[in-house]
Amino acid sequence: MRFLLTLVLSLALLASAQAQNIFHPDIIKLARATESLFPFGVASGDPEPNSVVLWSKVFPAVLTDTVKVQWVIATDTTLKNVVGGGELVAESTSAFTVQVNQQGLQPSTTYFYCFFTDTDSSAIGRTKTASVNNENLSFAVASCANYQMGYFNAYGHIAKRNDIDAVIFLGDYIYQYGTRTTALRPHIPNTEILSLEDYRSRYAQNRLDSNLLEAHRLHPFITIWDDHEFANNSYSNGAQNHQSDEDDWEKRKAIGRKAFFEWIPIRRQPNTTKLYRSLRYGNMAELFMIDGRVEGRNTPLADFTDSLRFDTARTMLGATQRKWLLDGMAKSDAHWRVLVNDVMFAPMDLGKIAGDRRYNMDAWDGYEGDRGRILDIVEQDTVRNLVVITGDIHTSWGIDIVRNPMDRKTYNRKTGKGVVGAEFVTPSISSPNLDEMRGKLTAKLAVPYLKGLRSNRHLHFLNTMDHGYTLLELTEEEAKCTWVFMRTVKKPSLKTKPFRSLAFPHNGGGLETRKP
Repeated sequence: MRFLLTLVLSLALLASAQAQNIFHPDIIKLARATESLFPFGVASGDPEPNSVVLWSKVFPAVLTDTVKVQWVIATDTTLKNVVGGGELVAESTSAFTVQVNQQGLQPSTTYFYCFFTDTDSSAIGRTKTASVNNENLSFAVASCANYQMGYFNAYGHIAKRNDIDAVIFLGDYIYQYGTRTTALRPHIPNTEILSLEDYRSRYAQNRLDSNLLEAHRLHPFITIWDDHEFANNSYSNGAQNHQSDEDDWEKRKAIGRKAFFEWIPIRRQPNTTKLYRSLRYGNMAELFMIDGRVEGRNTPLADFTDSLRFDTARTMLGATQRKWLLDGMAKSDAHWRVLVNDVMFAPMDLGKIAGDRRYNMDAWDGYEGDRGRILDIVEQDTVRNLVVITGDIHTSWGIDIVRNPMDRKTYNRKTGKGVVGAEFVTPSISSPNLDEMRGKLTAKLAVPYLKGLRSNRHLHFLNTMDHGYTLLELTEEEAKCTWVFMRTVKKPSLKTKPFRSLAFPHNGGGLETRKP
């Protein structure tokens, strides 16, 4: 009898320990309060012409159980015209993730799907497959969603759109920081996240936000990570924000990867943790999603005057990913080649007032070798069709892509001579802008100052103060970017400010102003 009692107590303690490794107690309370087995909703991602990844999480009464979960996908909102489905087992080892690569679909088609158990069902999600023809495309592009620093109003605005093919997310889906004194909404946990339970809980908190919940429910996401999915200014062998007393970096990096893949619907090769991949939208576009952080990035340089900045042996991508990207871009016959990128690609002079940070060594300016190799590929091509979409810096930029903006023999801003592409930098969902970090006066003065530098002749547009997202529209004639600015992140609101639009003509010159 004593043996049986001991065994029962041991199993109970083991179950409790396993449950504690999944979510923070405050997340468990919030999830239970929804009274749903699917409190984190549904999501889809990485659409292809005949398939799409479907995702959800079940939240069982006992967080040590395995749960059978079924799914169904149909062409109608009532889920009567069923075209696929099946059964999965959700387990505690994946925090009860259910994810399936649904095959057998038709191109450029809207589908509806749902997950369910014997006792409950999820919300009905909507998704869309990729096109196979030369169809016009439209993507919402977003990045940098710091839960504690503001409301996810931009996600809410994206959710209400019926004119986009997918949402492209450029990284910083979560932030690893503890709760700050300036927080509008406290983080869970309120300390910096380090353990797997911490990372899972931070994702869970974001996904309980109603605006993000709806954006995922109604649109497929194409997602990469930046640094805050791990730690600030991360690279292959460490991070600025990772300290020696915060356990092993490789362990933290592995935790960050695992949590990301548990929460983000993404197409993965079996037995691999790599992020980089490509997606094709017919003849119109090929998207190259890269890992600019932990795949192979060398330690950033401390000073932009360091001669190693131009050392071609240094890399942002790592040799294997770089070869994949260069080969893919060289072979691509898509009308538009889109580099889905985390940090600023174009060279950018921040001026003498930035001191030793005049050039950002955390961006491509710190990895001239890899950037030069990409420009070599693009310049050799007779068609100028490179579009780079970027997040990371919480501000909005429209930039001609040229090798050397200072060289008037090779670049002419007025005629577009020397321009090989365009970079569109999306604002943050809620992460602090320049005015919130340095004050409104500094943010206002920064715009004419940076645009006035001779070395920044390729800079067409800069906004340092507004949150939101961008709308990227790709047609035969041009790649058009519209910056959608929200009126506030300080309170829930879907009201917007005036937009701004620029376009890069296909195989044409530099950026041109367009009506939003």
